Amino acid sequence: MKYDFTQYVTRDSVMSLDGRNKLEVMDQLITRAADLTKLNRDVIFRLTWKREQMMTTGVGGMLALPHIRVNDINHPFVIVGVCENPIEDYQSQDDQPVRVIVFTVAPDENQEAYLQLLGSISRKLRNSSLIQELVEAAGNPAQILELVQRDTAK
Repeated sequence: MKYDFTQYVTRDSVMSLDGRNKLEVMDQLITRAADLTKLNRDVIFRLTWKREQMMTTGVGGMLALPHIRVNDINHPFVIVGVCENPIEDYQSQDDQPVRVIVFTVAPDENQEAYLQLLGSISRKLRNSSLIQELVEAAGNPAQILELVQRDTAK
């Protein structure tokens, strides 16, 4: 089975992020993840920061791809957040501010599917023109969702 992250992106999993630093925007994403997954927010927070301490998930090109695996869910949850403000302190690999964050919470048991899902995100979002369009759509979750799904149709 081929995994495409956009099949897990819904109206509820797309958001504008109004935080001004990494902690604030990640807090918004973690809160949304807890709401969607029905998992304990503190568990998601702890796992997310543990992952960030290993290596930044700021991959460059204004993009960050935080991701965790957990028990107690049956399918992945993918949250697309577009920052209204450049996140200067994300410590991205290219030392540039982050504007688009795709946060993935996936089941722990299927590593192959997890890697395919992360690969799908990376392939679709390495398109700098799509990233720029998403940045321009900050503040408009409906447009963000449309852009993500439009890219799928290509």
